Amino acid sequence: MKKLFLKDKAELIKRNKLNKIEIFSEESIMNLPELLKKYLLVCGYINTPIPINANVYWAESWLKLSPEKNWGKIETLQFNSVKPIGRVAYMKFISMPVAARDLYRDGYGEINGKLFNLIKVVFDNSREVAQSALITTFCEFMFIPGYLLLDNVRWEQINDYSVRGILEDNGIKVSGIFYFNNEGLFTHFETDDRYYSFGKNTYKKVKFSAIVESYKMQDKLKICDKVKIVWHLPEGDYEYYKGTVDRIVFNHFE
Repeated sequence: MKKLFLKDKAELIKRNKLNKIEIFSEESIMNLPELLKKYLLVCGYINTPIPINANVYWAESWLKLSPEKNWGKIETLQFNSVKPIGRVAYMKFISMPVAARDLYRDGYGEINGKLFNLIKVVFDNSREVAQSALITTFCEFMFIPGYLLLDNVRWEQINDYSVRGILEDNGIKVSGIFYFNNEGLFTHFETDDRYYSFGKNTYKKVKFSAIVESYKMQDKLKICDKVKIVWHLPEGDYEYYKGTVDRIVFNHFE
């Protein structure tokens, strides 16, 4: 699984290198809603290189495979591509020999998990998984803010604290709302466009949230620190991922 993650990452980096790195400036962000401009300013991104990719390093991360199960500590490796839109993540349980790779690229999504790196535990590359994988990338637009300037995302400011984003990539169209606090920091993302799996080939759209609980300084930038991911199921909230970001390395080409 790790070799597959590294292969996918290398392919995205090869395509990233075709793009010119520009700078966040007042001119480059002039068409964004005021809330997004404020966020970029508050977090220190103005006059810094616009990310076209990012390595997200997690200090710790935890996964709960179902609402009834206990938390399992995992190792998470993550790479996000802005141009083209892509995301690949490797997750391995610390306490058992199960690892998985999640992928979104070019309208294709895939979940691939194995036991001992040999026995298939899960594999799904359905259209529902592709849409859900795109939304996973979408909810990280504030973590890797180069995404904010893409031509295929449309922004609509709702009020002083929220912005709706409409994203279309390779024929998949999704939307979600990004919320901010008084300081201008992104607090959480909500969407009704992500699919929850209730069993093999059984999917239903369920409200989904990504929540940033705290921020920290990375050099002169303010980045997300503690994060959690929640499904809002009819029977109650199901928090299935939580973690602490160590650092984010933008414009990574190795």
